[in-house]
Amino acid sequence: MGPSLLQEKILVLNKYYQAVQIITLQRAICHLVKGTAKVITPDWTTHTFEEWIKISQFYENGKSSEFKFIKSPSISLLVPDAVYLPYYESLPQNEVIFSRQNLFLRDQFTCQYCGKVLKNPKERTIDHVIPKSRGGKTVWTNVVLCCKKCNLKKGNKTPEEAGLKLLKLPKTPRWQALILEEFPKHKKDKWKVFLNFAGILTD
Repeated sequence: MGPSLLQEKILVLNKYYQAVQIITLQRAICHLVKGTAKVITPDWTTHTFEEWIKISQFYENGKSSEFKFIKSPSISLLVPDAVYLPYYESLPQNEVIFSRQNLFLRDQFTCQYCGKVLKNPKERTIDHVIPKSRGGKTVWTNVVLCCKKCNLKKGNKTPEEAGLKLLKLPKTPRWQALILEEFPKHKKDKWKVFLNFAGILTD
């Protein structure tokens, strides 16, 4: 089995069909083999590991380049987009741990004052909207990603005093929406039906 393909990301749904986490294909296969998970397709049909092997054979015979397969000497498995854990009762995580990386994801690697996309990590700084010297706290609603130029201009002032305006008010992110920022559009499109059901994405 290809090591890189084993790291492919798979969406996990709990017994209530809610998206609760994202795991690697390798871990998903372990769940499927043990029988603790089933593959779930966009039409909400679930399949056991044995059933999915047969479905994989059908799609592989079609010779379509649209699908990815993970192969071993004995089987060829169509890479699923999501798995369903019928006995997993945990609910979606609500709280997002505050960290630099999570902040960058929430703000989409964009300076929240000038709108510049900060591709170079050295360009990124963290700004307290209400300065710490004035009682501002390091919390989601008071911290934004900021380029060095805007941070220097703002200094120890409020945005209004510095003549700056926030692109949007900082909010506490939802973990599902936040983690999806890490994934390309084609991956989110494949998960769309499940995420819309959970109220994470809207058309």
